[in-house]
Amino acid sequence: MNQARATAQQYQNVAVQTADRGKVLLLVFEGAIKFLTLAENELRAGNLDAFIYNLGRAQAIITELLHTLNHEAGGTIARDLERLYRFGLEHLAEANLRKNPDNVAEVRRIIETIAGGFREILAGGIPRLDQSNAA
Repeated sequence: MNQARATAQQYQNVAVQTADRGKVLLLVFEGAIKFLTLAENELRAGNLDAFIYNLGRAQAIITELLHTLNHEAGGTIARDLERLYRFGLEHLAEANLRKNPDNVAEVRRIIETIAGGFREILAGGIPRLDQSNAA
């Protein structure tokens, strides 16, 4: 069983290393959503140790997303994402303090919305204006 788990982990590592940057970012969003969902469910079930562990993992991912923003290239979008990530981190800290699963759920919905928008962009669902077509 351990060999199968090690093989799966090795496959996942190779998949991440060979994926393009957009796909890697989607994997990061999916990881945040996964840990936020787990944290919320564990808190609702009264499993505080598991809640704290999963909350910490989600906070680490959101912190990494925050610190990798490129404000020079991203402009307004990077600034808006920074505000959302900071709000999320503050809301998760409050969730931990008050043991409130609704705070976790709210942050999860925000991250799901951001991930959905990014997924749509990668799929070509949002047309881009190039300089020759701009009025």
